[in-house]
Amino acid sequence: MKIQCSCGAKYSFDVTPENAANPVRFICPNCGLDSSALVNELIQREQAAPAPNPPALEVLVPAAEKAPRLRISLAQPHAPATPASDPSGAPATVFCAKHPREPATEKCAVCHKPICPKCLALFGYFCSPFCKAKADAENIRVPAYANLSTAVEARLLRRMARVFAAIAVLVVLILAAGGWYIFYGRLPHAVYSVPFEQRASFGQCRPVGADQLVYLHGGTLARCDLKTKKTVWSHELISQAQVDAVTTRLSQMENGQSFHHSGEQLQKIAWQALEAELTLRVSGSNVWLGDAGRLTHYDWDTGVESQSLPLGPDGTLAAGAGELLVMRESAAGAKFATHINYADGAERTEEFRGTGKLTLITATEAPAGGGLPSANGTPGRALDPSKVAEQAQNLSTPARLALPALLANNIHQQQIMAEVNDDTPQKTKPPEPAVAPVETFALVPGPAGLVQYSVKMIEKNFVSRSAMKAPGKSVINGNLNAGMGTEAVNETLNEMQRANGGDLVTEDQSRYQVTLRRPDVADAPDWTGEVIGYPAVYALKTVTVIAAGKSVLVFDAANKKIWDATLTYPVAPDRRGANGEASPLGEGPCVERDGTLYVVDQAVLSAFDLATGNARWRLPSVGIVGLFFDGPGAIYVNTTTANPDKIKYSRQIDVAESIDALLLKVEAKTGRNLWTARTGGFASYVSGPYLYTLQAHDVVVDDMTSDLTSGLQKPAFLKLFRLDPANGHTLWEYDEPRAPLAVAFNKNVISLVFHSEVEVLKALTL
Repeated sequence: MKIQCSCGAKYSFDVTPENAANPVRFICPNCGLDSSALVNELIQREQAAPAPNPPALEVLVPAAEKAPRLRISLAQPHAPATPASDPSGAPATVFCAKHPREPATEKCAVCHKPICPKCLALFGYFCSPFCKAKADAENIRVPAYANLSTAVEARLLRRMARVFAAIAVLVVLILAAGGWYIFYGRLPHAVYSVPFEQRASFGQCRPVGADQLVYLHGGTLARCDLKTKKTVWSHELISQAQVDAVTTRLSQMENGQSFHHSGEQLQKIAWQALEAELTLRVSGSNVWLGDAGRLTHYDWDTGVESQSLPLGPDGTLAAGAGELLVMRESAAGAKFATHINYADGAERTEEFRGTGKLTLITATEAPAGGGLPSANGTPGRALDPSKVAEQAQNLSTPARLALPALLANNIHQQQIMAEVNDDTPQKTKPPEPAVAPVETFALVPGPAGLVQYSVKMIEKNFVSRSAMKAPGKSVINGNLNAGMGTEAVNETLNEMQRANGGDLVTEDQSRYQVTLRRPDVADAPDWTGEVIGYPAVYALKTVTVIAAGKSVLVFDAANKKIWDATLTYPVAPDRRGANGEASPLGEGPCVERDGTLYVVDQAVLSAFDLATGNARWRLPSVGIVGLFFDGPGAIYVNTTTANPDKIKYSRQIDVAESIDALLLKVEAKTGRNLWTARTGGFASYVSGPYLYTLQAHDVVVDDMTSDLTSGLQKPAFLKLFRLDPANGHTLWEYDEPRAPLAVAFNKNVISLVFHSEVEVLKALTL
């Protein structure tokens, strides 16, 4: 006979007449279920005989058999197992019927058998699927077991689903944030803006701290709080009465001249002249403003004038070392320097001995020269090759095609005017530098105080040379075709350049006597010597440098010459701003830094040991305009893509020539080039992770603007780039269709003064 227990276990056994006569007792060894009644009923059916009531037979299953086989033996009726009582009185431990070694914690809700946590995890409050099915069939309500394996797995799956969903949401948010940062967030955005009705021609701005800005827009001086985005105070510095007074003087000056400006034009010129006289100086919370006749201190909180000092007609405001500096010379020839404390305006005046006219070192003037000539026959002048090339490259296509005809018309008109006036065109010689043969006296502010020097010409020697290539075969007189338009324009412009004397450059090779004096150093003797070329003096931290022609002379703090050196080219121009202000393009041409003297000439950056004068390294590069230094010992060099021919043939015109700004990062110790970047503009700010380059073009239309190009100039624009200091790659680019009058950087805050607006931009610091 074969039977299957409700737990799924299958058994088979032999039925004998003895089984039919004596009832058996069957207990499932797997689940412990007592199925004796069912087995006896099956035996009776099998034997078709009534079952007597003798002692029961116990069915035992050998544990070692692979297939369960029942062995039936006679036995006494089996009594339910009663746990042995503990002599100590503690309740006896009840074990699970299915897992004999596991203590029971619950009972089956149907058959009430003891069950352990393993059974609970499998079936809940049931000992087997049979009891669970019976409970479902009889609608027996049994509470759900919280730790049922299926429920645990379901909870785990739900938890994993939530985790994956959270990860997916996080990834989407990261991608969205990255996209927002790349396409929007990383770019600077306006956080403060002030529009103006009056268009300004001059402007200045000075950031103070992280969230304060003092700016000068034309004739408006104001302070704003960037945190609250409000203007704290504002003053109008130019009155209509002042403009009318200047207009009257200009009108009187034009009396008797053939050309007169209109009243509106004179008013505009007067406004620009008054704006140009204003100079803003800010140190911390101290705001000073200089104009043509006085120096005014404004209160930081209220903007009220707290102090006013007269400059006088002979006073010149200079950039001192942490102070205001006013240079004066009396009618009797006495020289004075007045030191003014930024905070309280306290004055300290020094008098200097020496002969000669007092001068103040300012920015080197740009070489004279115009852009493309006009088409109306106005007498020509020397042309600036760089300006001509820039204007020609930004002409529209129709204007570029018409350029040869317009230039030919210009030459024809000039010839007609010369015949009418009975003038014979003659080649003009470029004027010699305005160097007086008498002694001049100068004061140079430096970190260690004022340095005094005087210059006197001993032997005059100005040498002129041609700075243009010899003319080749004429394109115009040959078989001219459409592809030769550029060559024809170049030939015409270069002929005009030669005719107007623009092909010559004058080099100063005169001998000068220089006297160097350190008035702030006691017992420091004067130094007097001769140099070739007009000298420039640079007062640095621990040394003083005289640069003249192709030589540099270095003096210590006691005014003693310690070494000199010869350069490949003359020293580059001093690009400091008006009144000695630092150039926004960097330091130079002579810079002292960490025991090294850096000297920039027209085509080489040289690094000399400050103590010995030995050359540590040289970096060839034409057109260096400034140096920036950062903490890790690197130098950012603002230079150009020009080659040495640009120095030799500096007056040669090529309308197709394109010289771009270049930024080099150089290792200060070795001069090794770390990387090169070309963004179209020079670096304007370096501070830690912040490296900005700026490119701007403004449309200027005045009396000197060519009527050929006045309506054909490229539109004004501003391009800002933030570069990665590690590799020079562009992190972001910002554009505006207008050019600023002034720009100031303060880490991630950029202040801009435009003709009709003051705007402050802010970018994320990532």
